[in-house]
Amino acid sequence: MTFRQASRATTVAFALVTGACGVERPNEAIVTSGDGAMGVVSVAMSDRCTPSVARRVAALGVWVDGRHEQEMLLFPASGHPAYDSLIGPLARGRHHIEIRPSAFWTPAACMTPDRVSVSFLEAGASTAQIYRHAPVLELRADTVGEQSDVPLYAYAESAVRDGARSLRYTTVFSNEDGGTPTRALLARWGRTTDIEEVFEVTLREDRIVGEVFQGPDHVVRPFAGRRHGVAPILLVATLNNMVTDRGRGLVTVRPVPAVVDLSRSTRESTMDERPWAYRVMEHELEAEGRIVADAPVDKDWEKRAPAPRAHVYVEAKLRLNRAVVAAWVTDRQNRRFWSHYGRLALAINRDGFVRSAVPAGADPEAIAEIGFACLMPAGEQAGGSCQIDATRAFVLGTNNTPGPNLVTPARFILQAGDEATLRPAGLALMR
Repeated sequence: MTFRQASRATTVAFALVTGACGVERPNEAIVTSGDGAMGVVSVAMSDRCTPSVARRVAALGVWVDGRHEQEMLLFPASGHPAYDSLIGPLARGRHHIEIRPSAFWTPAACMTPDRVSVSFLEAGASTAQIYRHAPVLELRADTVGEQSDVPLYAYAESAVRDGARSLRYTTVFSNEDGGTPTRALLARWGRTTDIEEVFEVTLREDRIVGEVFQGPDHVVRPFAGRRHGVAPILLVATLNNMVTDRGRGLVTVRPVPAVVDLSRSTRESTMDERPWAYRVMEHELEAEGRIVADAPVDKDWEKRAPAPRAHVYVEAKLRLNRAVVAAWVTDRQNRRFWSHYGRLALAINRDGFVRSAVPAGADPEAIAEIGFACLMPAGEQAGGSCQIDATRAFVLGTNNTPGPNLVTPARFILQAGDEATLRPAGLALMR
């Protein structure tokens, strides 16, 4: 059930209020909620920006009952039609909701709000539990008012085990200034956004029985910090967007988590429903000088890569035994392109659903074959195997929307040193 499908949700829309002498006042509304209600403030934006606009990130301030609560981040020229921010829990009664210009980000004059709405879920609604425990993020100090490493969206996964419900929250950032370099992100993860599991709570009959967050160095730690209601307040603390339950940040954001089921798909697939996220990703790479047509042969080669739309994206579920995997594409000129550029350090070395990006261009008509190779990692002398359940290959269209599947799903069990070629889906790879 989505937020807008919830039977107990109510929506109040409001427009720009104009005061005396034609002076515009901030967007505002008087709304009524039940006790403990969770709400979503949504703003439909008119985006007339072009990719060359100086500002890639802007923001609006969200005020509740005269108090500045958080920022709502905006992404000019991304084509994102509407922006959301979580509010609550609220006390029973009337509340004054305002949208004001941000005090932290320079506004983008080419973006204006068309329509603002507030939707509420009462405390007893099932989806409200997911919103109630969603982490409140305080941003890293060096990203406040800046144009990089900002949260794009969030999602939540729900699972029930032994009578307890687990809610896992993940935030997708536009990039990371530390950690994995650009070319390695594309080779091993199939994107340059930073997808981080932030927080997980375990509930039994709505009672918290466990809470952990992913801290610096990817160490999972028990949560013992501040709260907003029952929600944890977490500070983005590292250059690769790990969080901590200590310290305070200047700016708060509360992305509305979409409920997803990733039991049969990659984490990166959440971007496929949000083509605007690919645009923000590419705009940031361009602005930081990280896009080049060919890999430079120097000490900084991993930091630069071809444009995201110059790749073929390949997905599979892996089960590896002392082996690593790389994807490849052969074009109709018999040139082969590798996801890992022939460097074992950039091959995929983890189990589960994975995505990789092969720098082979974005024209399906130019593709002859797509496949995987099972490789022996450094330090291994013999043996090793790969079970590869290949699921999907696609390119990004001109509007950054993922295209149709180019291959037929298939399972391969390979020994280290073996390769597998995928069959094309229909006529997708035929002349």
